[in-house]
Amino acid sequence: MGAALCWCPPAAAADEQVSARAEVGAEYDDNVHRAEQIDGDRVAIVGSALTRAVLGLSAADRLTDHQDVAFSVLGAVKLFAAPAARNEDVGVVETSGAWNVSLAPRTRLGAGATYYEAFQADSPTQRQLTAERDGVMEARDFRSVVPSLRALQGVGEGATLGLSAGYRWFVYKPLRDYDFQAPVLTLEHRYARETGDGAAEWALASALSAELRRFAGPRLGSNGADPSGARHVDQFFTGQIELTRTGAVLLGAGYALQWNRSNSHGEGLLRHIGSLRFAASLPLGLYLAARGELVLLSYHDQLPLLTDPSGQVSASIEEETRSEVRAELSRDLTARLQLVGRYAFYANAVGQGQYRRQTATLSLVWSTN
Repeated sequence: MGAALCWCPPAAAADEQVSARAEVGAEYDDNVHRAEQIDGDRVAIVGSALTRAVLGLSAADRLTDHQDVAFSVLGAVKLFAAPAARNEDVGVVETSGAWNVSLAPRTRLGAGATYYEAFQADSPTQRQLTAERDGVMEARDFRSVVPSLRALQGVGEGATLGLSAGYRWFVYKPLRDYDFQAPVLTLEHRYARETGDGAAEWALASALSAELRRFAGPRLGSNGADPSGARHVDQFFTGQIELTRTGAVLLGAGYALQWNRSNSHGEGLLRHIGSLRFAASLPLGLYLAARGELVLLSYHDQLPLLTDPSGQVSASIEEETRSEVRAELSRDLTARLQLVGRYAFYANAVGQGQYRRQTATLSLVWSTN
């Protein structure tokens, strides 16, 4: 990483920013495989203690009055204690980088890229055997690479309009038919304004995005793969809006709508996501941050409850698609060391199945700022 940054022209120390963060903690997950109970079928629920660790580094530098660069890298690992949970051991690497140029006082152009990869402990064969034995279908083992170009333009007082275009390469390791490539287009708007007394800021952010996915595998009909050999194609659209007030207390509310228009049976969906955020300082040096999400999901086609006729693993490329409530309580121990406790509860809001999952974490976090 040092070699990648050393070619940059010298800059004033005030323009260089480097920060690091490390976290190590113990956690308990009462539904490691994210199993769902459906119509009386008693799928095995596995709970386990685990160790989690995270290490991140970010750097930014102003090269000239009109150019700046930024880079970040993060690595994380989860290691489970229970033998029945060890096929969920996972490591994650995430990196991003950007180069931005100011063409005018309120006009910026940039080029960037993101890379994300998860490495799950079990092989695709082991994952399928687990699915057949326990009815557990999800796997979070994939790679995503997205280079992009972005333009930002100031509009009026306190508003910014952005347009980005990129291309996504996605590899789903347990089932390569779900590999895809997709152009990605995003239009975003942000408006921010301080209150009259300067004690708080209101921000309104909205975005529309489209991702046109062309998969490696065939189009799926109700009886399996299309014999004509037509490719599986998804058109995934997202619209979202969020209002945030930042002051002595942070309050935020948002709504997102996701629509997948697919030519494959069982892949089309409509998802509504409502969210609330809260953060505030408490007595005794404590700090509380909480978030809740209500997710309502409907599929265009009736889905099989557990596995398809071939027994294949279903593709899950999202970290968590159920409704959730998450809270984090932290306290500074020193200028750079924090003690952090987290609790999360996940559930499906509606549906034939019953899904419940809880996690509780206690961590030590070290950071440079």
